[in-house]
Amino acid sequence: MTTGFEVHTPEVVALSERLRIPLAVLESASEHAARLVPERWARKYTILPLTISDRSVTVATADPFDVDCEHTLAFATGRDVVFHLAARDAISRRIDEVYRSESSRREPERLLDIQVLGKEQHESTTSTVAVGGDRTGSVTALVDELLVEGIAARASDVHIETEEQGLAVRHRVDGVLRLARRLPRSVGPALVSRIKIIGGLNIADRLRPQDGRARIAINGAAVDLRVSTLPSAHGEKVVIRVLDASGTVLTLEGVGFDTDDMARIDRLLEVREGLILLTGPTGSGKTTTLYATLRRLKARAVNIVTVEDPVEYRIAGIVQVQVNEKAGLTFATALRSIMRQDPDVVLIGEIRDRETAEIAIQASLTGHLVLSTLHTNSAASAVTRLIDIGVAPYKIATALKGVVAQRLVRRLCVDCSSPDCLHPTSTSDVTEGMHRDLASQTRSAECRACGGSGLRGRLPIAEILIGSADFEARVTNGDTVERIADAARVAGMRSLWQSGLAHVAAGRTTIDEVRRVATEERAPVVALRTTLPPVRMVAEGAGRGALALVSSPPPSARPPAVGSIGAMAELRIGTVDVYVIRPLPAGWQVLVLQRAENTRCPLTWETVHGSIEAGEEPQQAAVREVAEETSLQVDRLYSVTVQPFYLPRAHIVQLGVGFAAFVAEPGVVLLGTEHQGHEWLSVADALARFHWPRERDGLSDAVKLLAGGNAGAAEDVLRVF
Repeated sequence: MTTGFEVHTPEVVALSERLRIPLAVLESASEHAARLVPERWARKYTILPLTISDRSVTVATADPFDVDCEHTLAFATGRDVVFHLAARDAISRRIDEVYRSESSRREPERLLDIQVLGKEQHESTTSTVAVGGDRTGSVTALVDELLVEGIAARASDVHIETEEQGLAVRHRVDGVLRLARRLPRSVGPALVSRIKIIGGLNIADRLRPQDGRARIAINGAAVDLRVSTLPSAHGEKVVIRVLDASGTVLTLEGVGFDTDDMARIDRLLEVREGLILLTGPTGSGKTTTLYATLRRLKARAVNIVTVEDPVEYRIAGIVQVQVNEKAGLTFATALRSIMRQDPDVVLIGEIRDRETAEIAIQASLTGHLVLSTLHTNSAASAVTRLIDIGVAPYKIATALKGVVAQRLVRRLCVDCSSPDCLHPTSTSDVTEGMHRDLASQTRSAECRACGGSGLRGRLPIAEILIGSADFEARVTNGDTVERIADAARVAGMRSLWQSGLAHVAAGRTTIDEVRRVATEERAPVVALRTTLPPVRMVAEGAGRGALALVSSPPPSARPPAVGSIGAMAELRIGTVDVYVIRPLPAGWQVLVLQRAENTRCPLTWETVHGSIEAGEEPQQAAVREVAEETSLQVDRLYSVTVQPFYLPRAHIVQLGVGFAAFVAEPGVVLLGTEHQGHEWLSVADALARFHWPRERDGLSDAVKLLAGGNAGAAEDVLRVF
């Protein structure tokens, strides 16, 4: 019988039928399987690795009763061994072909010297592991091999879990767990004991959780490890956190923030005193961002002192204090001593209790810049978390200069993603149609950089709150998280979802990745009473107001005439009109702007007008348009009207939201490129000057509602800030 390369002898065929063992297809031998089984073993046992899966390895053999071969392969590969039958001579010939081909493609073998450094060095020996070559069967070599594989795979954590059927080794790569290999359960106790020795833990104590640290050298490069053990139903679970300083980004520019987020962080770091918090769950990149921030601040030639538990990365020129609660060195006690060390910048690893929070607040109020982390779900909820800890709201309002809430999304692999995926587009395109997983459609199964996943590396999405006068007032008054968040959004804060969409639009990640870590935002519901014909719902973009509930005309209403809007039309919020007002003692002065000649509707007079960009609320667009078109800063903002108008070419009924913006003196206007002239006019003169009737109606509404200087009984409803 002939199958591919091999000729199965009658004896082999008879043995296969007798034992019910499949005949081997020697031509199916894969490179991946050959790399897993060293050539020395293949020749020693006369076996040929054929295929490999997560649970098993299939090999061709002439002796299916070779128990020693089966046990050796099972231990070394961490998989069940499945034998297929073939003639010994055919296997030997195929070994020559497979391993000659494999060795011609293989890179020169690298020897990695793994040495345990520090206090455990006297009880550990230096182990040499040949990556891709033969390995000894000792537990020490196996642990070294697991560490090498984890670090080579860019794993942040290596999980070793005892299961009913054996040991599972998993790598957390870019925040996602991947199964690396399976090991026989019998090696579990010895494997855990070896790891405990490296981490300086008690190998005799198997009933209590333990935590330890180790530093190992791989080819002379130091790698820090944090070892944690946890008793479980089937045995101890071990998690090894890999802290490889050589692969850690320590510059803010290299962390990967979006351009707008980076600009807000730069603005936040301009402060010289106060409290800046980074929030987010474990594994959200807070530590990396903090160290990158320290690198930026270090350039100012200031005295920086940190209090951490643990000190994860060491930075030259910065004093780093390791918390040791057993010795009485807590965050609070360390901070008291640090205040006598003349620091300019203080980093607190985490604010955990009231005492630490009070000292941090006090330090920030006495001329120091304090950086710290807090476990909250959003930037605004950091305020309520501090209040829950026991800090007075008025202290938080004064001390807190900003909060960065952060998450991490996986980045598109630049080696295998198509140019279309990496080509920047607009955020509106993302929200209107790019709701597909680009990585799964464009990835290459052969890509070694990402392992065929289409994603490699991570980048942050952020919600960046910067303190303002309105923010301080709301915190002092004890307002809710929603009210505090509203003030931050008016001041320019984007949500995590909107920050993620910016990365998607720039071709850095996928919409599914953003959904994985951030809550997808829907456009706010706007209910209107109208006699317009039925309209269909439309979502303009994340954060933009879209009509989501529309009433139909009453039964007695006549059907629309020919040439009217028609049976179906889109209705959306798309623009803002802002009536800029100087409330002078002699009466209001209203700003009117004359459009430039090279723009639409040249030389007409109008109020501040503009479109709502994707990711903006109408009030955010109002503040932005005033700043861009006039350079004025809004002191108070009121929502005064909503006006529909029809765009026949687009078949859209668009809603314009009207705001009244009060500005402080002296009211100096610096025009943008859209306008060539401006005047401050009385209300009557402004009404006469405006070209559009809807602008005259909007200003009239503002006068009626705010004639007394505020909205009176409706102040809490109409005033935005």
